[in-house]
Amino acid sequence: MKKESMSKIKRPARAVPVWGSWDVVVAGGGIAGVAAALAAARNGAKTCLVEKYAGLGGLATLGHIIVYLPLCDGRGRQVSFGIAEELLKAPIPYGAARPAGAWAAPAGATDEALRKERYELRYDPGPMVIALERILEEAGVEIAYDTLSVDVARAADGAITHLIVENKSGCGAFAAKAVVDCTGEADLCHGCGEATETSAKNVRSAWYYAVDAERKVSLGYAVDPFWEVDSRPELMRFDGTDWRSVSRQIIESRKLIVEDLAKRNASRSGEGHGPLHAFYAPCFHGFRMTRHLVSDYVMTPADLHRWHDDAVGVFSDWRKRGPVYSLPYRAILAVKTPNLAVAGRCLSSTGDTWDITRVIPVCAVSGEAAGTAAAMAAASGRPLRELPVADVQSALRRRGVRLDPALVAEAQA
Repeated sequence: MKKESMSKIKRPARAVPVWGSWDVVVAGGGIAGVAAALAAARNGAKTCLVEKYAGLGGLATLGHIIVYLPLCDGRGRQVSFGIAEELLKAPIPYGAARPAGAWAAPAGATDEALRKERYELRYDPGPMVIALERILEEAGVEIAYDTLSVDVARAADGAITHLIVENKSGCGAFAAKAVVDCTGEADLCHGCGEATETSAKNVRSAWYYAVDAERKVSLGYAVDPFWEVDSRPELMRFDGTDWRSVSRQIIESRKLIVEDLAKRNASRSGEGHGPLHAFYAPCFHGFRMTRHLVSDYVMTPADLHRWHDDAVGVFSDWRKRGPVYSLPYRAILAVKTPNLAVAGRCLSSTGDTWDITRVIPVCAVSGEAAGTAAAMAAASGRPLRELPVADVQSALRRRGVRLDPALVAEAQA
């Protein structure tokens, strides 16, 4: 969508009150933000999580994308651990969800049994929202709901000193020693003048719940064929960094729900179940990829099975069995802003690899790495890039993250 030119007005300068001071402030309460805040708090940092909605989880909950994608390589080998595994298990006490197949009890399962299914979880949004909130509260994270990050204040060296926010109390500032951008759109990176890449090829997409005459609830997935977006000019495209485009994507995606229900009802005619109708539409956009940081290391398909000496996480390809990647520390660090890290969809990854890194498990893996490093930077007063990577890796290992080159090597089919 073409961005139109506009006239401008001047707003009077005003003093913004500082509402609090934290070691680490995390912007965005999706899975990446939850993992980052949780890791920071557990590493001793006074932590605040800023979230514009009234619930945690982002697309994974408010967007109804309720499949916690695999922590394994599809060949019987778990590759992601730590907070990534903890969050997968988080909703289980609050609902009926359980991991697939032998992964429900992997300790007693054979390699053959573990290869049959991926280590993933299907859950309902409510239990996950409740679980994420409880976990953060127990860790001592302060959650600022209904609060939008709108700007930053910076020191002479480019470091962020305050996150400027707006909510029902007005406009205020959160002082921070280190900041993690988990906005999904790299909003803080963009605001700080970091190099970013934007995609305007998003399509209509909506996960929704439907109910029939017997009040039986089912999950629906209405989506345009995103894999055909380059070859089908008639498909609507949306830019997740343009406000009109965001609004239009949400509206058109809800129209797509109606279209999808009509198709489902046509296929059910004569079965005697009665028509389906929308029961719960998503309260979050359905963008896949919007804007990410371009750091001095950008992950590409060449990173397949590559071990990085500065690896701070390991993850698999959710789309197919076999591929495994290590996450380089460089890919989650801003270049111009010494105390800014990123996680989730914001990390430095492009093309096909961006599609791999944008999903729930990688959000959790990168969030834990970013939050851990941010806490260490806040405690030491050092820029993130000056932290010894070995120290960050040791801190992650102490929390159960496995950083082992053997995990990244290709496993036999």
